[in-house]
Amino acid sequence: MKTLPWKKITVAVLAVGLVITGIVYFSSTRSGPQNSPSAPDPAFAQYITSYSTGVIPSGSPLTMVFHSDMVDSTMTGQESSERLFDFSPSLSGKSVWVDTRTLEFRPEARMRSGMRYNARFYLSKIKEGLPDELRTFEYSFQIIPQNFEVFIVNTKAYDKSDFSRQRIEGNLNTADFAEPAVVEKTVDALQEGKKLSLTWSHADDGRQHNFVVEDVARNEQEGEVNIRVNGEPIGIDRLQDVQVDIPALNDFKVMRVRVVQSPTQHVVLQFSDPVKEDQNLNGLVRISGLPSLDYDVHDNEIWVYPPVRQNGSMALSVSSGVRNVFDKRLKSAFSEQVTFEQVKPAVRFTGKGSILPGSDGMVVPFEAVNLSAVDIQITRVHEDNVLQFFQVNNLESNNE
Repeated sequence: MKTLPWKKITVAVLAVGLVITGIVYFSSTRSGPQNSPSAPDPAFAQYITSYSTGVIPSGSPLTMVFHSDMVDSTMTGQESSERLFDFSPSLSGKSVWVDTRTLEFRPEARMRSGMRYNARFYLSKIKEGLPDELRTFEYSFQIIPQNFEVFIVNTKAYDKSDFSRQRIEGNLNTADFAEPAVVEKTVDALQEGKKLSLTWSHADDGRQHNFVVEDVARNEQEGEVNIRVNGEPIGIDRLQDVQVDIPALNDFKVMRVRVVQSPTQHVVLQFSDPVKEDQNLNGLVRISGLPSLDYDVHDNEIWVYPPVRQNGSMALSVSSGVRNVFDKRLKSAFSEQVTFEQVKPAVRFTGKGSILPGSDGMVVPFEAVNLSAVDIQITRVHEDNVLQFFQVNNLESNNE
C-alpha cells in the first residue's frame, strides 16, 4: 500500500518543519527497552513539562522545558556554568538557556546513528529543596537508524538532435542527515566495464541527494548501466545494484510508466527518445473508460491528465502513431495497467504530543489531504491545574 500524499498545513503564520522530535508528556506510562531508564516518576511533572525523547535526528539539540522560570532572563542565550546532563554513551556539548524555562543540550558533533542514549538531568542543580527521588531525572532517546533508498528518475539525451549521448538522473534518499561528500562515495556507475562520472546536488536537510550519471553511450545495440550503491561510507552494511537499460539508437519505445497521485493526478510516460511536441496525441494515448484526456510533452515524457481524479486499475494504451522529434513512429504499440488512488479527505496530527508549551508563536502541526480548511478546537489547561487535570485524565481525554 502506498503512503498517502499528505499535504502539509500549519496553524498560525509559522511554517512547521519536517523534522520530527519526540516529545513525551508525563501522563503516558510505557516501559523502555532493556537497560533503559524506567518510566519517569509523574511527580516530575510539577517541574518538567516536556523533553526530547523517542527517535530523533542525529543533529537535534536535546530540549528540556520547565513548568516555571528556572533562571533569570539575563541567562537567555547563555551557556550554563553547571554540568546539568550526563549521557551513556557519553556526549560532549554545552547546555544553553533558550529562555527562562527552556534548556537545550547542544552536542558538539552529530550523535551516532541508531544509538540509544540514556540521559541523566540533574534537576537539583537548578532547583533547591527537592526530595531525593526528584533530584535526578532519568530518561532515554534513540537516534534515527541510518538507511538509504535509490530511485532512477529518467534516462534522456543531452541534445534532442543527438541521441548517442545520454544521462541518467536519479535520487538517493537517506533516513537521516548524511554529509554530501560522504554520500558521493556511495555510488558508482559502470557501462561495459567503464566507470562513468557522476554529478551531485544535495538538499539543505542532508537527506535528499540527487545525482546524474554523465556521458552514457547509447549505441547501435542495446546495453545497460550498472549503478551500485554501497552504504558503507554512511555506516550502512548494505549493497544495492540497479540495472538501467539503455535502448539501441534506432529503438523508439516506451521505457517507464508511473502514476503521480498528487497534487494533480496524472500518468507520466517516459520514452527512449525526445517526443515531438506539436503532434496531436488524441487517440494515440488512451486510458480505458476515459473519453477525453489532456496531454503535455516534456522532452522525452508525455504527461497524461484524466478529466477528474480516478480510482482503481485502468488499461493504458499507446499507439505506434506517437512520433519522436525526428518524426519517427513508435516501434510498436504499448499497453499496461495503471493504478489510480482516490485519496479520501482526512486529517491527522503529526505526532502524539498534545500540549502546547508557552511561547510567542504556538504552532499545532498536522497533516491534511483533499481539504481546503480545518477547524481545530484547543483546550488550554492552566499551569496551576496540570496536576489536577492528570488525576482524572490522560492526554486524549477532556473530563472536567
